[in-house]
Amino acid sequence: MAATALLFAACDKDEVGGPGDSHISQEVLAAFNARYPGAQDVRWSLRGDYAVANFFFEAARTESRANNAAWFENANGQWAMTETNIDFAALPQAVREGFDASKYTEAEGWTRTGKVDKLERKEVVGAGGSEGVTVVYVIGVTRTADGITTGMDLYFSTEGVLVNEVTNAADDGYEDYIPEKPAAGIEQQIQGYLDDNGGGSVIDVDREYGGTEVELVCGGYKHELYFDAQGNRIYAKIEYGRRDIGSAVPEAIYNAVAADQQLSSPNDIDDIEKWSLDKATADGISVFWCVEVETRHKEVDIYVNDSPVRIIPRPVIDMGNTGGNGLPVEDEIERFLNDRYPGAKVVERDYDDGCLELTILHENLRKEVLFDGRNNWLRTEWELHRLPQNILDAVQQAGYTLDDDEFECIETSGGMWYEFEARKDRREYDLRVDTNGNIEAYED
Repeated sequence: MAATALLFAACDKDEVGGPGDSHISQEVLAAFNARYPGAQDVRWSLRGDYAVANFFFEAARTESRANNAAWFENANGQWAMTETNIDFAALPQAVREGFDASKYTEAEGWTRTGKVDKLERKEVVGAGGSEGVTVVYVIGVTRTADGITTGMDLYFSTEGVLVNEVTNAADDGYEDYIPEKPAAGIEQQIQGYLDDNGGGSVIDVDREYGGTEVELVCGGYKHELYFDAQGNRIYAKIEYGRRDIGSAVPEAIYNAVAADQQLSSPNDIDDIEKWSLDKATADGISVFWCVEVETRHKEVDIYVNDSPVRIIPRPVIDMGNTGGNGLPVEDEIERFLNDRYPGAKVVERDYDDGCLELTILHENLRKEVLFDGRNNWLRTEWELHRLPQNILDAVQQAGYTLDDDEFECIETSGGMWYEFEARKDRREYDLRVDTNGNIEAYED
């Protein structure tokens, strides 16, 4: 059985020895004893507004570690969530099949870490608004590539749908994954969306940064809704994979991408998203597809208008009332942006392959800034239509010819470089050129 330790940072908790400690409310103690009458070796801690019990059930005890943790609202004793360490073999078959069908398998270079957790959480939106229990399973994997080790926590619904990915997740518990009760007006819209899509389950409701993000599973797919601070829905998004081409994903969408990127098969497609905007963009785009194409050397997002089908630039989404400084972010990230990109405004926020992806406006450029699950900066990317003169000179002196004026600039803690396509001796190449003009070429 997996033996994931339930660790909490000392600076964030007030740990106490037993269930009779005065820090824990009587409402919590009564609720815990009623819910887990057979619990042993109970230890309590306070995590913000929550009282957290780490405890054993003797039949499932493993390596002298608590195999359960339960969160209760300390003010009223309401149960919020329970984490249980389980073995991979104990996962529902649908979850194991969903994991095997994902891109995080041994065939893709990933290895299971042994971390397997079952999360039971209070359901905040259900049929008719009733409350129940939502179950999510977390599987830990890791991979080392180019000398860099990356950890990933994968969240699966009971149906085996991959609903969340977190890169290099902080090992401080799951309280950030406790769903929040949405405002009444938003709850009604969520319920209406479920009804319109044949029912389903709400996986997470996150009220932060001035908006509300809702994750659902409907019809075997992950759906995401986003509402602004006034409760206006901004978009609905559905996530697909290449296996859905020709069914849920129209063949015409793939054909447009294949023609644009010269693809020979759908195997070059990674993720596919369908976005439906409640307010059309300034260019009149209201429904579009984002198709992630993975080549040997890089990943690129291609945007396709739904009707008529055509390749389009990345749509600029109006995220609603966010204030003059853009979408708010965590203090740690805000400090980083202020230091590295002074004057930047956050205009979009999304998650991609377990990373937080922020779109900022900085020096009249739209830049994509990526952070891992610990809010560590990974890289920043933006498009240019003109190369610095020293880069252009180096490329031309090396005998390359540019076909267009589309260039990508990538910045990391290790330096900055440019990526673009070029020709030489009737062959096509993907070039990577650092700021000193040193060229790495990969035949396309």
